[in-house]
Amino acid sequence: MAQFDADDQENAARLLGALTLVSHSAFERAVTSLILSEAARFCGPVALYATRELGDDLSYYEAMANPNDAMAPLDAVGRGADLGSEARIAAIIRNLCKGDPEKLLNHPSLEMLRATKAKAIIVVDDIVGSGKRTAGFIRAMWRSESVMSWHSRHQIKFVALAYTATRMGKGLVSGLKCKPKVALVRECPTFGEIPWHGDIEAAITALCNRYGRRTSRRGMRFGFKKTMAALVFEHGCPNNAPSILWAPVGEDSDWQPMFPDRTVLFEEASAFPPDITARDPVAMLTELAGDAEPELPPAILGESVLGLTTTMVLALVASGIRSRAALSYATGYDALECASLLDRCVARGYLTATLRLTSEGRAELKEEIRPAERSKWVPQRGEDSYYPQQLRGPP
Repeated sequence: MAQFDADDQENAARLLGALTLVSHSAFERAVTSLILSEAARFCGPVALYATRELGDDLSYYEAMANPNDAMAPLDAVGRGADLGSEARIAAIIRNLCKGDPEKLLNHPSLEMLRATKAKAIIVVDDIVGSGKRTAGFIRAMWRSESVMSWHSRHQIKFVALAYTATRMGKGLVSGLKCKPKVALVRECPTFGEIPWHGDIEAAITALCNRYGRRTSRRGMRFGFKKTMAALVFEHGCPNNAPSILWAPVGEDSDWQPMFPDRTVLFEEASAFPPDITARDPVAMLTELAGDAEPELPPAILGESVLGLTTTMVLALVASGIRSRAALSYATGYDALECASLLDRCVARGYLTATLRLTSEGRAELKEEIRPAERSKWVPQRGEDSYYPQQLRGPP
């Protein structure tokens, strides 16, 4: 934190505090559950592959096939590669396939796909950021004439499965010729979609731009392809996040990132919670107000029959926040849970189908409470700010 000028430390603390931290256990539970859920949709075997970086114009099945055994499974990860997320995902796939080898195929060859009459190809990644890696991997599979033929006859389908994806990455992958379904645990929060005031967003962007120029990855100061991802896994920080968080120390830069060369060190790992939880609604609405006095709905400050999470969603929608990624970020809910909550709000008449507040929803937010309760919740302005020096977990 000391690397930032005094005037910038408040926004640097905001940037760190806004990160969604995904622990090993949360990641593995969620990805395992999603794989099983997607596999269950198909009546027959499905093929599982860990997404990996491949060279342009490479035909995956031809290049990876074992010349001595056409039925042998393909290598899950590249030989001699710096193994990161793909090794962790390969381990998840291996364990699942051991439990149900007839249904789940571990990196099968083209001939194994043919012999088992697999119904789906599911490629698995931790994050679809820009979409480049996942799209390139699927294109390499698509270069097989057999795969194209099976797909054209509706004998096999593609699924791009990931813990999270940005809007940009999801759009790129879903637009491929094979029209894969993109299956996610949660939408990826980006610093451009976090529910805070426009002035704060501009200040965070300026911070990443100014200090990103001091790192060894100046061209990625907003993350790869300017994604500005605001999510970090315990197994590593994506390069889609701003470079001030992860850029390695170089010959021309001595910038010390929180996650050096995208690695989460032991001290920082202790800050990763076992589960992703909701944000403080009062703090979020205060950030949305910027320098103005926040208009906090009475239902936020006291007990609400709807529950705090539903009330927070209605309050955010009332403030103009309708992005599902932003609402998922605020509630801590995954994509399925967030969609279910929004569907209930629509069904009960609190929100329209386009996620706008109805008169019924507005009435719920105006539910009165005792004035004395208000002082307990509204943060005082003008106090000295506290700037954390590093991420800390619960005691």
